[in-house]
Amino acid sequence: MIVEGQEIDQETVEWFTAHILRQKEPFRAQDMEIKAFRNGLPSAVSARFVDRLFQKLRKARKIQFVGGYWSVVEGA
Repeated sequence: MIVEGQEIDQETVEWFTAHILRQKEPFRAQDMEIKAFRNGLPSAVSARFVDRLFQKLRKARKIQFVGGYWSVVEGA
């Protein structure tokens, strides 16, 4: 995945996807952006990376936005 001109390796994309889908409690996008930043992605890239990943997961009906928080869809 290429974000803001920087290539994000497939291993990172898969790890974040699995991490998001393991969440038991509702979560905020900001929490995942901070996690991406702490894992070595620049701040601007981490925000856009999380946004694109959430869009893909939402379109695949794996996560949903409810009451100001993201949550994993049952059975995803």
